[in-house]
Amino acid sequence: MVDTTKNKTEEITRAPIVTFMGHVDHGKTSILDNIRKTNVQENEYGGITQHIGAYQISHNEKKITFIDTPGHAAFTQMRARGGRAADIVVLVVAAEEGVKPQTKEAISHIKAAKVPLIVAINKMDKPGADARKVKQELAQENILVEDWGGEEICVEISAKTGEGLDKLLDAIILLSEIIDIKANFEGDLEAIIIESRLDRKKGVVVSCIVRNGTLEVGDSVTASGVEAKIKRMSDYNGNIVTTAFPSDPVEILGFSSVPHVGDLILTKGSDLAELSIDENKVQIVGQDAKRMISIVLKADTEGTLEAVKSSLSDLVTSSAETTYALKFLHTGTGDITESDVMLAQSGRGVVIGFDIKISPAVEDLAESSDVLVKSYKTIYDLIDDASKLLEGTAVTEMAKVKGRAKVLKIFKLESGDIIAGCKVLAGALKVKSRIAIYDKNPADVNKSDEPLFYASVKKLKKGKDDIDIAGKDNECGVLLKPQYEEISEDMYMEVL
Repeated sequence: MVDTTKNKTEEITRAPIVTFMGHVDHGKTSILDNIRKTNVQENEYGGITQHIGAYQISHNEKKITFIDTPGHAAFTQMRARGGRAADIVVLVVAAEEGVKPQTKEAISHIKAAKVPLIVAINKMDKPGADARKVKQELAQENILVEDWGGEEICVEISAKTGEGLDKLLDAIILLSEIIDIKANFEGDLEAIIIESRLDRKKGVVVSCIVRNGTLEVGDSVTASGVEAKIKRMSDYNGNIVTTAFPSDPVEILGFSSVPHVGDLILTKGSDLAELSIDENKVQIVGQDAKRMISIVLKADTEGTLEAVKSSLSDLVTSSAETTYALKFLHTGTGDITESDVMLAQSGRGVVIGFDIKISPAVEDLAESSDVLVKSYKTIYDLIDDASKLLEGTAVTEMAKVKGRAKVLKIFKLESGDIIAGCKVLAGALKVKSRIAIYDKNPADVNKSDEPLFYASVKKLKKGKDDIDIAGKDNECGVLLKPQYEEISEDMYMEVL
């Protein structure tokens, strides 16, 4: 039973969310099936009436949530769109086959997502099983297990006989305690979508796992720009539930259209909705570059989208002398929307479309927001213009400062809130403004200098009064969302 009387600022340990990756036929599904048969809570495996893409077990009185839809494409999609779905990845390698192409692909995805991993050497019951050879091949991919002088936990198992599965579960619990996975049960809702579909009888069916906060029937939420009111919710056993806590997998009804896999479900009107696209949820092509170009990419179909995305990525990776990198803020199918323009504005980027329409309303917003929005009919024109953009000849940065303030003093309240006493140097600070924090005056910042933190202005104070805007030469108190614990005097805020 979860203690919901906890302070809103207090974080509590939650169950780890785990997924399996590896080469096809190396036994990912067999391992999951074996774990489910023997460990599903209350031994209700035979009574499972629906598939929601995840389930929860109890091992030595500790819960573990498994995403049982392994696959590199789904994992990558979740990472690109909704941030990290899993807290831990189990990399499955067959003992008699060793590291294969999809194993290497899985390793690349795991490293890119910076997710802690456990190596499971499966099929130890088979003739020709050679765990030492597997560890050697993994070392060649820079995956060093503990008995080879590395840090990665490695467990030898057999999904067929059940050998070592308890040790694997022990390893998952141990690693989750080491990385100290926590959530705020009464904080802002964050639930990640792992499956979504249109059912003829039920309507739009969405499977998700709560990562933070609490999801309840009747809640008004939003995901993928679609608003919904939760009408019904059931757990992985098909039981109707009214509440889901952090790490709980549930199936929900209430969306009018199908949201994207990997997107976050957030409380309607939440400050997080404005911050749902952040540095951990974008794809970057080309590292260590002096110049970063942010792009929102839309296309008419998924196939075209991937082709255009690949072509743009090739512009960066094909040249050894490239001085720029691409940051895909968002990629998707369908017409360019006003939210695409707003996202590009907040990320100081551009919106590129292929074979899709731009409405007059979007054009007006793009013009007033100084955001470059353009759609193309041929891939050649798109790539040609993109090349010019990347070289810095197609668009210049907006010189006007929207808002800039210097931090003069920090006030830490008993509630845990941090108020930054600031003086506005240029432009204005407004409630809900998205800002970047720097440790020096943004006027002296180079293009390659990354901000220390991104946030939005939750509240502005003038004395004891709440205000909506603070103009140049005014002093005010600023409460940020999310809070930046390391904020200090002589730092600067820049409105994006």
